[in-house]
Amino acid sequence: ASRSPWRSAGSAIVAAAGVWAEGVAAEPPSDEARLACRREAAPGRVLCELEVEVTRGRLAWADALVERTPEFARALRSRVGPRSATGGTARRLRLPLALAATSTGQGELGVRARWVACAPLATGRELCSPRTRMLSARVEVGSDSAGR
Repeated sequence: ASRSPWRSAGSAIVAAAGVWAEGVAAEPPSDEARLACRREAAPGRVLCELEVEVTRGRLAWADALVERTPEFARALRSRVGPRSATGGTARRLRLPLALAATSTGQGELGVRARWVACAPLATGRELCSPRTRMLSARVEVGSDSAGR
């Protein structure tokens, strides 16, 4: 006896719904992203760091896209990926960002942090989901930072 094509399709939908329900039942991973830049006394290299951390599960991947820089400082690279990481664990990654300041000034660095966080499910599998967050940090170069 041949099976009805609708019966097979119905089984596939029920199976897909089970996978979906399994994913929905898991809490999304808790995560944080921080961006900070060192104050510099004179024009030149300005070092900044993006740190992404998940408190549960693991951090599968992360990168930083520089979207905004002050007029006096330009990014040396517009994208920094996980291969450039200066330190990290299964839950945390630090990405270095460098700016070239041509004069003194104060302004904001705007970075889009992107990462993939994976949380364990009760079945032993993982639920991985992409995250993105726009962050900003103060960039200060000049006499205000000389008194550190």
